[in-house]
Amino acid sequence: MPTSLLTAGAVLLDAGIGVTIHDENFGSSNIASKYVGINLLGAPYIPEAIKLQNRIKKEIGNDVVFFLGGKLIDGLTDEQLSKLFGPDSYRGNDLGSVASRILGKSVPVKDSLSTSLIPAYNGIPTEIMREYLSREISLFVSKGCSSVCDFCAADKGMPETYRSQQIIKDDLSYLVQKAKSFGLNGLSIYMSNLDVFQTPQELMRFAQSVREIKNENPGFEIHLRGLSRVSSFLDARKPANIMDRGSIEAIVEAGFHTVGFGVDGGSTEAWKNNHKGQNEQMCIESIRSARENYGLTPETLMVFGHVNVSVNDPRAAYDFAKAMVEQYGAIPRPHVSKWRIPGNVGWAEPSGESEREVLLSNPELFQSLDFTALPSKLTHPDLELRAEATKYFLLMCMLPGNTTKPVLPLELGMGSKEVDHVMRHNIKQWDR
Repeated sequence: MPTSLLTAGAVLLDAGIGVTIHDENFGSSNIASKYVGINLLGAPYIPEAIKLQNRIKKEIGNDVVFFLGGKLIDGLTDEQLSKLFGPDSYRGNDLGSVASRILGKSVPVKDSLSTSLIPAYNGIPTEIMREYLSREISLFVSKGCSSVCDFCAADKGMPETYRSQQIIKDDLSYLVQKAKSFGLNGLSIYMSNLDVFQTPQELMRFAQSVREIKNENPGFEIHLRGLSRVSSFLDARKPANIMDRGSIEAIVEAGFHTVGFGVDGGSTEAWKNNHKGQNEQMCIESIRSARENYGLTPETLMVFGHVNVSVNDPRAAYDFAKAMVEQYGAIPRPHVSKWRIPGNVGWAEPSGESEREVLLSNPELFQSLDFTALPSKLTHPDLELRAEATKYFLLMCMLPGNTTKPVLPLELGMGSKEVDHVMRHNIKQWDR
């Protein structure tokens, strides 16, 4: 479910702007508006967004104004944004500016944390809503992460902020009733939290809301899954503040069944160089405790192949993930680190000027920045590191329980047959 797009739509609807939501997952839409917002979930979608812009211009003319949204947009300079998407494209994450440009006057808008998504949900056609609720959906619970992992391009280095707990409850209740109207007896939810256990008191309030909704709907199941930093989970086990005690138990009781730990490397060097703030024993203890103390299914979320660490780290990362499968049944979720992504540390480094220019001049290559894509000459110029990261990524994808399907990257200078091979291989290569 395109939650960030629905959030933008809900905020604009609340400001009095008519919004129609088009979902390209279900086929090309007939778009007629002069103002079009395009939501990008990550750098790999940049070439698709450009294709969509060109299609819309061809269908309804060149006077369309585009608003580009998604966290990666904040990582682009104005010059980079214009080069990729054209002078008729603007930043779409500041919804107050979007509303003012559309209406021609300054318009106050609500913060997304205090805006219900129900008006946007109501704009989703019934058959599409049924399809989404039959699968795992995302739920906007909070935003922000106090940590600063270098390879990450999400909202980081700031305290986590929850949405209004009442609005979260209202939105979730709405989704439960919708699901029941379709004859479904449960919802599977991936929580938006970048680090589930970083704000224990708010997490417990959310857990209480979920339990209340389940009590109001006997026989209806709510299954929750999310991400956690290793250190946050360990802190939540033995909180310094008595008010925070029991947050893990509370969310498990609410239906939380799987936790993905950001291990992201197999060596002290990898964790230190990427500001992870953890060590091997902490990672093992989190995975063990999740399984043995709380009955949770642990996931080893492994972003590795970092360009700022030794070529020995990919082997160490694989060995760690394999050991966790064998010892605790941890689900491996391997991903290849991409050092230069709009919004992360590597993108803004002066030393990356040549790589940035290649990407900006050949936007189709942004596809190679997918974290499930094999390393390429652009993302991993060192031959030995590229070979090691490729080898152990593919081996990790073969471990029992793995959920990652490897994607082939596009390379500069590929011929049409090679490009066609890559595109055909990558069709439907998504995670669960």
